[in-house]
Amino acid sequence: MSQQTELDRVKGRIRALAARTVDRGCSEAEALAAAQKIGELLEIYGLTMSEVELRQEACIQRQVVFEGPRLQALGTIFLPIIDLTETKGWMVGRNTFVFFGLEPDVLMAEYLLHVVARAVDHEEAAYRASDAYRQGRATPQNRLRSFRYGFAERVSRRIADLAAHRRAAEEAARTPTASGTALVLVKRRLIAEGFRDLGIRLRTSYTTRTVRDGTAYRNGMEAGGRVSLERPVDGASGAPALPRRPR
Repeated sequence: MSQQTELDRVKGRIRALAARTVDRGCSEAEALAAAQKIGELLEIYGLTMSEVELRQEACIQRQVVFEGPRLQALGTIFLPIIDLTETKGWMVGRNTFVFFGLEPDVLMAEYLLHVVARAVDHEEAAYRASDAYRQGRATPQNRLRSFRYGFAERVSRRIADLAAHRRAAEEAARTPTASGTALVLVKRRLIAEGFRDLGIRLRTSYTTRTVRDGTAYRNGMEAGGRVSLERPVDGASGAPALPRRPR
């Protein structure tokens, strides 16, 4: 299999995964399994690209809109997703998330945010039905908000770990020449130039999050810790190995 054929195959898998619907409840474990698969595919995608192929990639921009209490968790998880997928991201108002970057990276970022949103809903519903929720002494609003904060913190850490693993794997696979570094610089330059053409000026905003119920927060953290990252995205065992860069 030629490198170009392998690259096309990996990009096809990225697009297929990003096109999957998330119209069912998704657990936090499934969300992190999806994140692992995303990191693996993007890692392969990055390792198989040449500078010429990279220059042919186009930058795209996608918006994802969410409503409701899940935004309290998604606002925290948004930044690690940007880091994992190596995109640029910003928010428009309180409920619109925007991704900008190379197409495969943006598609993965959008997909993962959808999956995590479903995970938030799934885990919160399970918490609402639990004895831990019913026995809480704080107000229902404070219990749920604290649970979301704990959940988001744990998921964010796990996604950040996946991003660090991706960078380490890419660095280890590069030869001790300037080519690997040059590829990274080309990608950053492409995204920077494309973003500059948008004419958008971003500003940093800060949000204060106060945990009112420590027990609910820990329940959220525990929900984020019940994760097996060895599962493939579709939950099946014995998934075929992904293609690797020719040596």
